Amino acid sequence: MIALGGTFVMRGLAEPAPKAEVSLQPVAVTRPAHVYTPVLVASRDIHPGEFIDGGAIHWQAVKKDYPKALYLKKDSIDLASNFGATVRKLVKKGDLLTYSLVVKPGEPGFLASVLHKGMRAVAIPTNAVASNAGLVSAGDHVDVILGLKKENNVNVSGDDTSSVQPPMLASQTLVTNVRVLALNNVVRSGVQVRSQDNKKRKDDNQYFETVTLEVTPKQSERLAVAREIGTLQLALRAVGDNNDIVSLADNKTGVTTLNQVTDIYRKLSSPSTPKIVLYMGNKVQVEDVAN
Repeated sequence: MIALGGTFVMRGLAEPAPKAEVSLQPVAVTRPAHVYTPVLVASRDIHPGEFIDGGAIHWQAVKKDYPKALYLKKDSIDLASNFGATVRKLVKKGDLLTYSLVVKPGEPGFLASVLHKGMRAVAIPTNAVASNAGLVSAGDHVDVILGLKKENNVNVSGDDTSSVQPPMLASQTLVTNVRVLALNNVVRSGVQVRSQDNKKRKDDNQYFETVTLEVTPKQSERLAVAREIGTLQLALRAVGDNNDIVSLADNKTGVTTLNQVTDIYRKLSSPSTPKIVLYMGNKVQVEDVAN
């Protein structure tokens, strides 16, 4: 019995342990989802003529790749480079922005895009004084004042008692509270990105030959006539000052004449004692009339 039991024990020790079952099913490998370049999207409705600022646009993640030549993508441009631009047509909130929709200052079509409905852009000749060079910028609101051209009609006899014929000078405010669109060919937006460079801009205090204004069709006709008979000067308005929005038709009595400005010519042309003007060749002599 002892020998038989030992035989079974030895056989059990000699038999190998059962093999573990191995699964032959493939193991799924999880790969990270592909990340596409974000595209510029409207954060709110953007209307034509409305300047784009930081609250109007943002970068949005997308689930597919969009053509870089058509869409504004994060790896192509900087977000701030779009500030001050406008759109050619209404862009709804959440719509993707394309190069054909966004137009920046200086690009063709920008001036037409920022014009309000029913308004016109008219360029008037000016100079460094009349345009307040360095003080008036695109986006400001101004009044336009007409001054009659000074004719060479001042006759002075040559001494302190001379009679003087006053020149035909007068001025009148033609239009008020009109928006400046451009100075020369420099079109700026109402939204400007602060530059880190403290250097003076090239267009500061420069000579302006033309100023482009946003006016009504009737105002554009009046300015076209006015620039032929005199000089046009700009008067800068305060921000938010919308009072006295009048035109020439509403301001028929608002003419300022020379006599209202000064009484110098009136006093000089009315001597206290009668005088006689003697013309002797090229000489002119004034004599008091003897009593």
